[in-house]
Amino acid sequence: MIHIRSERVLLVAPNIFSVQLLASNKQIKHITSVDRVFPSIYEIAPNLIVFDYDYLNKDMEKILRRIRTNTYYNKIKICCFKSSPNRKIDDFLKMLGVNHVIYKEELHTANKSAINHVRSILDSKVTDLLVSASF
Repeated sequence: MIHIRSERVLLVAPNIFSVQLLASNKQIKHITSVDRVFPSIYEIAPNLIVFDYDYLNKDMEKILRRIRTNTYYNKIKICCFKSSPNRKIDDFLKMLGVNHVIYKEELHTANKSAINHVRSILDSKVTDLLVSASF
């Protein structure tokens, strides 16, 4: 598995994350509004974007198509955070350009190999933030 260097991460999700965690973390920018996605990409030039699929499922296809058709965004890695697997939707997301799909149950399991799989994809700071928000 390829480790994504996430020096700058854009997190698009509802307000489920600890304000203290995000305020002290200069590596992660959190936005909740769909209309702030592209201005934020332009502002911070992220290496990685993490989308909460359950929060953005209506707008996900439009956002992904716009990102993947613009050459300015071609080096950005995209991860989707989902509550549960759905083969049809997951395959569609990958076809649209999502690099990795991470499931909530992978973060809740006591199985160390599942957590290690997620940590092999993302930096430990980003993984720890997702784990703390998914409880």
